Amino acid sequence: MGAQSAAAAVPARAAEVPDRLLDAAESCLARYGASKTSMEDVAKTASLSRATVYRYFENRDALLLGVASRQASNLATEALGYLAQFDNMTDWLVEGLLYTLREIPKRPAFASLAMSLDASSSSRLFLGSTGMVQIGVDVLNPMFTTAKAQGLIREDIEVDLLIEWLLRVLWTYLNAPSEVATDEEGMRKLFRMMLIPAVLKDA
Repeated sequence: MGAQSAAAAVPARAAEVPDRLLDAAESCLARYGASKTSMEDVAKTASLSRATVYRYFENRDALLLGVASRQASNLATEALGYLAQFDNMTDWLVEGLLYTLREIPKRPAFASLAMSLDASSSSRLFLGSTGMVQIGVDVLNPMFTTAKAQGLIREDIEVDLLIEWLLRVLWTYLNAPSEVATDEEGMRKLFRMMLIPAVLKDA
């Protein structure tokens, strides 16, 4: 029996297939890196046919976006738990960014997508994805809504535009670390100096 036939013979319930493929893609990304992971690699790792991969993800970009979105969603859930210790918008913004910068490099699949793809591919995944923006909006909205009702947020701030800009800030510092703010305390000072006055009134 050929490799594709053997792969196709492994049973899988339709509802489980997308997660199974994303699990396989994450494994491949951690093992081979984003630039070398192929649809065939993912199919073999998932013990499914290549045709099955294409049935659920029309191309490699769609598969990588699926991985990035799931990783970002998981990270956002964990970030919400971490940010529960803070009770003001300044800390939510600053500490949320620092938490994300700390955590992404610890996750091989996510780090591979965020830090090893070429600028064009990474931009499509992170900066051009409405899904990624929505995940950030979901994280920020609870505190953002409260702070806006209290008159703490500048009137012209739109949360989706803010998140899109914050994604760009994250991507920049992940891929080109500061040579001035060389540690977390330096980054905290930088974010407080540059970000907070841009978002909050009278900061």
